[in-house]
Amino acid sequence: MVEKKNLMDRTGFMPPGSADQFSPPGQVSRGLVFSLRWKVALSFSVLLFLVTGLVFLALLRYQWVFLAREGDKRARSLAANLAVNARDPLLAQDDLRFGPIVESVTLDRDVSYAYLTDHQGKILYHSNPARTGEVLDQGVSYPGTDIIQSSMPIMVEDVRVGTAVVALGAGHIRQAMRSTAIGLLFPLSLGTAFGVVGTFFLTGVHVKRVERLEEAVRALGSGDLTVRVQDISHDEVGRLSRHFNEMVGQLHTARRQIERNFKETISALAAAVEAKDAYTRGHCDRVGRISVAMGERLDMDEVQLGELELAAILHDVGKIGVEAGVVGKVGPLTAGETLQMKGHPEIGARILNPLSSLHKVGLYVRHHHEHFDGSGYPDGLKADEIPLPARIILLVDAFDAMTTTRPYRKALTKAQALFRIDEGKGKQFDPHLVELFSQLDGEGIVEDICREVG
Repeated sequence: MVEKKNLMDRTGFMPPGSADQFSPPGQVSRGLVFSLRWKVALSFSVLLFLVTGLVFLALLRYQWVFLAREGDKRARSLAANLAVNARDPLLAQDDLRFGPIVESVTLDRDVSYAYLTDHQGKILYHSNPARTGEVLDQGVSYPGTDIIQSSMPIMVEDVRVGTAVVALGAGHIRQAMRSTAIGLLFPLSLGTAFGVVGTFFLTGVHVKRVERLEEAVRALGSGDLTVRVQDISHDEVGRLSRHFNEMVGQLHTARRQIERNFKETISALAAAVEAKDAYTRGHCDRVGRISVAMGERLDMDEVQLGELELAAILHDVGKIGVEAGVVGKVGPLTAGETLQMKGHPEIGARILNPLSSLHKVGLYVRHHHEHFDGSGYPDGLKADEIPLPARIILLVDAFDAMTTTRPYRKALTKAQALFRIDEGKGKQFDPHLVELFSQLDGEGIVEDICREVG
C-alpha cells in the first residue's frame, strides 16, 4: 500500500485544485472615509455637535426667559411706584408735578419711556414730550418687540382715575445674552472638541476588536484553520468572537475528516491498481517522489507539486479497466491487447474526472503517454501541447519501468536506462527534462528515492 507522507502538506487540507475555493472574496475597501471606525466616530461626533448646540440654545433660551421675567417684574415695580406717586397730583389736577414724577422714573438707563394717562386714556405726561396729550385706546399703548412694558392702574377707592405706564428696553437683555453666549462658547467648544477626540479614541478601541475579527475571517478565508480571536468580553463582539472560534474548531474537525477521506480515496485507488498488477507495488510511489523532486527544481508551487504527485501516483489507475489477463500477461501482447493497454490513460482520466478536485490530475493521467514528437497516445499531442506534469511522469515512468523486472524481461541497468532515455530526447521525451533528470541522478537523488521506497 502506498503511504503518502507529505501529500496533504503540499495540497493543503483539501485535494489539489480546491485551494481556490477558500480564496478570500474581493478585498473590502478600507479607505478612511468608508471604514467602520470613521462611520461610528463621525456619527457620534455629529450627535455630540447636535446635543451641544441644543444645550447652547437651551441655556440661552432659559436666560432669555429668566431675564424677561425679571424685567417684567422690574417694570411692574416701577409702574406701581409711579402710580402711587402720581395719585395725589392726579386728584389735585396738579399738572406741574406730573413731569418731575415721570422723569424721576426715566432716570434709570434701562427705562425706555414712562407716562401717565387719565381715566379716558389721554396722556397727561409722557417722557417723550411730543406724545403728551395723545389719546390711547383703553388707556395704554402697544409696545414694540424690544420693549417690556407694564401698566398699573391708579386707583382711588376702587375707582380707576388713571394709569401709570413704564417700559423697559430689551437692549440690556440682548447684551446679557451676547455676553452669556460668548461665555458659553469657549467651554462648550472645548468640551465638544474633547468629546470628539474621545469619541474617535474610544471608537478606535472598540472597532479594533472588530478589525481583529475581520483579520481572522480573512485568514480563515485563506485556509488558515489555526486562527483564533482572543476576546474575553461579554458584549456582542465578544460573543461573536467566541462563536467564530467555535466555528473554526468545527471546520478544523471537518478538515481532518476530509483529509482522512481524501487519503483513504487515494489509498483505495492505489490498492486497486496494486491488486490488478503486482508490478505497480512501489512503482507508483517511486514515480511520484521522483516527479516531485523534478517539479521542485522547476519551481512549481505547492498546489502544482501536489497535483503532480497525485497524478504520478495514480497514472496507472486506468489499468483497473483493463482485463487482468492483459495487464499481467507474460510475453508480448497481441494487437488487440496492446490496444486495450493503450486505453488505460483514458480510463484513468474518466475515473478521476468526476472528482472536481482531481480534474487537473485526471488531465495529466490522460496525457502521460503523449510523446514529445507527437507519436504518443491517446491524442497525439506534442511538445508544449502536452502538460508539463504529464511530460515529467512520462519520463520518470519510463525510467522506473526499464529498471524494474517484468514478467517478460529482466530489469535494465541504470546506465542502460539512462542511455535509452537520452536516445529518446526530443522524440519521446522533453529534452530539457532529460537534462534535469540526468542532473538529479548525478546528485544521487534518484538512487536515494529508489532505495527508500524499495
